[in-house]
Amino acid sequence: MPFVRLVNFVTPSFVVFFLLVLCVSWALRGYNTLYRRFLLLSSLVFYWYAGGAYISLLFLVAFLNWGCVRLMDRRGMRKRFWMVSITVALHVALLVFFKYYEAGVAWAISIWGGDAEWLIQPFLASLVMPIGFSFFTFQGLSYTIDHYRDEGLAPRSYADVLSYVAFFPTVMSGPIMREDNFFPQLRTSYAGEEDFSEGITLVLSGLFKKVVLATYLQMHLVDDVFANPGEYTSLATLLGIYAYTIQIYCDFSGYTDMALGIGRLMGFHLPKNFDAPYRSLSLQEFWHRWHISLSTWLRDYLYIPLGGSRRGNRYVNLIITMVIGGMWHGSSLSFLIWGFFHGLGLAVVHGWQQLGKALRIQRVPRVLSWPWALISWVLTLHFVALLWVFFRADSCEEALRVLEQVRAGVQEGAGVALPVLVVIGWGLALQFVGGPLRRGFARTLGAVPWPVQAVVAGLLGSLILNMGPEGTLPFIYTKF
Repeated sequence: MPFVRLVNFVTPSFVVFFLLVLCVSWALRGYNTLYRRFLLLSSLVFYWYAGGAYISLLFLVAFLNWGCVRLMDRRGMRKRFWMVSITVALHVALLVFFKYYEAGVAWAISIWGGDAEWLIQPFLASLVMPIGFSFFTFQGLSYTIDHYRDEGLAPRSYADVLSYVAFFPTVMSGPIMREDNFFPQLRTSYAGEEDFSEGITLVLSGLFKKVVLATYLQMHLVDDVFANPGEYTSLATLLGIYAYTIQIYCDFSGYTDMALGIGRLMGFHLPKNFDAPYRSLSLQEFWHRWHISLSTWLRDYLYIPLGGSRRGNRYVNLIITMVIGGMWHGSSLSFLIWGFFHGLGLAVVHGWQQLGKALRIQRVPRVLSWPWALISWVLTLHFVALLWVFFRADSCEEALRVLEQVRAGVQEGAGVALPVLVVIGWGLALQFVGGPLRRGFARTLGAVPWPVQAVVAGLLGSLILNMGPEGTLPFIYTKF
């Protein structure tokens, strides 16, 4: 199928597609209208190969948000409220349908019995989750909500809104952009020398994380541990949990690095989505560093409207926000559990901070600062890793089997190869040295002419691809 070849950033077909888009877009820099239309056409072609008939959803989401903003323009606040409410409800309905139709079909079959399965199952088989639907839906909604909140924002043309929703570096898995980040760059973006070296560095960084680290851990430990935890020792199962903790970071941040790098090569500065999240000393800090575009979206468009920390119960608001964040990922009960316990953990962290303020404890004594930081880091990392088990598992039963295997202290079974331990260690080390290494490489690369940079990028890219397995696995977050 075409989408298998093009949707993945690490495939040769995407490289050819992107180089063609890059060259033509550079040539059209002096022709603003032609450039914008070519960028839109490129994004639509990309998504058509990736999502096929579901490209109609891109047009629909763009139309709903463009139309709502047009209708809101110069209307009274009461009419504006109802218009934005209807638009949000329609988007939520679409999300619920595609996220939960499988659960709904299973429920219908259980209610009506097997007699209904022959009628429902063909319908179920004909549907798949549209690629990137959750991301471009949230991005489209932010356009409408921002215009509702700020009457001074001028409505955009339908073509520009569609470009915003369909922008091909981000349409699959984000980062989720805001209007004030995208539209000014749509007309003024230009890739300079620094953008070129930074873009190449980000693409190579993401390629290494995905192909060498994430894919290796998935193929050599994670999949087998979660499929058959009983065949591994308790220590190996625990290492499998650590391996998935590193895998999902390297996979998702690897995608983000490549998206940001592709954007930089085209002159777009996309928002940062990861900032060494496993360095965090609290769960609150973790969510300031992990999937930043989603966590800030949930904060700005859900947590604060619920009342945030100013109205109602902040702890309930936190839990509701994170439960909805879990449900955003899918219909499995394990996602709901993952979101609920993250919300509960955030509530505990906020409660602890409030207790410290009430007791007038401003800071930890200097003599205890390092031990306290170490304990905080270990607790935060293991809390996050524990909940990743529910995120990764296909069901709560599978997650509990994995955790039970760790708890049981089993000493007989398969172990873990040394290279896997090395990759886990390197993935964790990236939290502390990844940023300086990337910046140093970008500075070194930027010191040579751009043709040399292009040759270096080609050679290193080929080397990284050869270090990975044949047929790199899809990105984890593409399915969301």
